Amino acid sequence: MSVFRRFLTATAVSDTANGVFAVAATMTVAATAHSALAVAAVTVAATLPWLVVAVPAGVLVDRIDPVRAVTLANLGRCVAMLALAALIWADVPLAVAVPALVFLVSCFQTVVDTAAEVVTANSVDDSRRTRANGLLAVSTRLFYQFLGPAVAGVLVDVDPVLPGVVSGAACLAAALVVAQMPRTADGRATAEADQRPKEASTGFWEGTRIVFSRPMLATLVGVGGLTTIANSIFYTVLVVYAIAPGPLGLSASQYGFLIGATGVGAAVGALSTHHVERWLGRCTTLTLTRVGWALVFAAPLFAEGVLLVTVTVIGSALGGMWSVESMSVRQLTVSRTDLGRVSGASRMLTYGMTPVGAAIGGSVALAVEPGVLFGVSTALALLTIVPIRAYLSDRAIEAAIRPSGTTAKDEPSAAIEGENVQ
Repeated sequence: MSVFRRFLTATAVSDTANGVFAVAATMTVAATAHSALAVAAVTVAATLPWLVVAVPAGVLVDRIDPVRAVTLANLGRCVAMLALAALIWADVPLAVAVPALVFLVSCFQTVVDTAAEVVTANSVDDSRRTRANGLLAVSTRLFYQFLGPAVAGVLVDVDPVLPGVVSGAACLAAALVVAQMPRTADGRATAEADQRPKEASTGFWEGTRIVFSRPMLATLVGVGGLTTIANSIFYTVLVVYAIAPGPLGLSASQYGFLIGATGVGAAVGALSTHHVERWLGRCTTLTLTRVGWALVFAAPLFAEGVLLVTVTVIGSALGGMWSVESMSVRQLTVSRTDLGRVSGASRMLTYGMTPVGAAIGGSVALAVEPGVLFGVSTALALLTIVPIRAYLSDRAIEAAIRPSGTTAKDEPSAAIEGENVQ
């Protein structure tokens, strides 16, 4: 089994564990506290680490081997998940304990996600990197967003203790698989580390500084952050607009199917990104992602029923290519010694915008019709095409891929062994 395949297997297992734990924790709080505020506390605990931990996670990944970082983070998640099972078994009050453990697990998750980007960059060569990133994205969609929640529901019905035990065991298994992987730091990373000033290589905010000092990286972060805000506005309003007595008149199960269709589309898009990139180029692929999310955001304004689901699947398939393509551009243009911090800073500035968008959507919806906010989200998505065309052209990306004085033969060539990626 190749290095990347082994890592992908571990990622699928840990993503499933994360999905089981997150959904089971929410169900547990809802069943024991019977309070919307308690459920909201779990949601905040799950998303807050992207604002407060993403940058330190990037620093950690750059200072220790990323394989070791993933191993330790999965062990940490294992302990926290088993702790939840122990608390439920001991019949301890969970109103405070569950959000605290969810926050801890999410902190470890930021380390895993950030390190995964560096492991992939080090273990897969440039020509196959988009394909590898797509496979990682599909793992998140299928195992975290679909399989994990489904398993959580079954386990909670059998015994509320089981989700913590199963998810903890899965994270332990993932840690053991990753621990047996060879270290992925390549020769170029070592050479770069030797040539960099010590203060530059250890600066806490170095990743953020690098992002804002390079128009290409700043554009990726700006577009991603603005789209996250638009996405949060949209989904904050959609749930009220879609479910009866809202205008769309959907049942809860129909709404769940609609949201699930978005995940399916995004997974298909992620898996297809490397083909679209090859046919159309990186810039056009990135542009299509904006058109895709604009379709999703505008769909409730002109479609319902089967047409709504169809447009949502098509739009999310196009939009789902963004995370894969933007990660590939980042991996190709950022030094290995900086990639962890740049990834952490980028995730903080994009994923961290989720509560901002939700706050905007929830407050503005008190004064305007939902359709207006759908239109705003659509306009924001389309507006981001402008900086993409200005700063992320194929020529600009190609020019940024190789540092001056570095030729193709100097690049690492650790391919995905045994994997047909054509």
